[in-house]
Amino acid sequence: MHWIDQDKIELPEGWINEAAAAKKKMEDEKLKPDDLSQVWTALKGDLGKLTNKRCWICEAPATRSDNAVDHFRPKNRVAEALQSPSGYKWLAFEYKNFRYICTFCNSRRIDIIGGTDGGKADHFPLRDEAARAYTETDDIDNEEPMLLDPCDPEDWKLLGCSLESGHPVAATDDVHERERVEISIKFYHLHQEDLKKLRLTQIRNLDQKISDAKDRYYEMDGTPKRKKKFISALAPIKRLITPGSDFSGEMYNHVKRCRDNGYPWLEKLLG
Repeated sequence: MHWIDQDKIELPEGWINEAAAAKKKMEDEKLKPDDLSQVWTALKGDLGKLTNKRCWICEAPATRSDNAVDHFRPKNRVAEALQSPSGYKWLAFEYKNFRYICTFCNSRRIDIIGGTDGGKADHFPLRDEAARAYTETDDIDNEEPMLLDPCDPEDWKLLGCSLESGHPVAATDDVHERERVEISIKFYHLHQEDLKKLRLTQIRNLDQKISDAKDRYYEMDGTPKRKKKFISALAPIKRLITPGSDFSGEMYNHVKRCRDNGYPWLEKLLG
């Protein structure tokens, strides 16, 4: 997961008016949001451009799944809600509630080989259920979502990856944030076996490149030639932690952890 800057989303001409008209039509004619799904599906390509068609949650290779437009706050119903009706129907056409997400992260799936299950579906747990918004006049800013959000500039920093297994892990020691990570791993199905294998290959590749760069670092002797070799060794590391690469967020957090564990020369890559 890496931060998605929603201010970079390009909307088709006239889309905002179309979305407003759809919201009014839904309310006036008592329709379901899905009856007007063409409004958000029209943005699928524009949302995918931000990550080279990679899922905003897992950042797996784009070929892994046919991605879709998900509503971060579910538009129809919420599994954890204590009142009925639930669901953030009034946000059905709000583009900042859209997330570009793969089938595995979004839909309920059972991984028979790995013995796991997951998929966000209609889940949206809160730390304090009493703060949940049920109407448009309720203040959603009082909610504290337990699911990590790629559109939150801080959330992506919480998710790391195990060098031993490729399993997603918390990249923080904060107890409350670690709980959010564990819940997100479950509901986004980030521990699915095939995904773990892909992630493990990537992080071991990155770790080897860090080791190579370490050798070049200690070989520097003040000459331009040795310095150039070291700088060249940093380039593939930078490539792997740049948004648009597979699992760039988890790879970034691995580099950050290496920096904190005795590789201070990695600092220049973290920005």
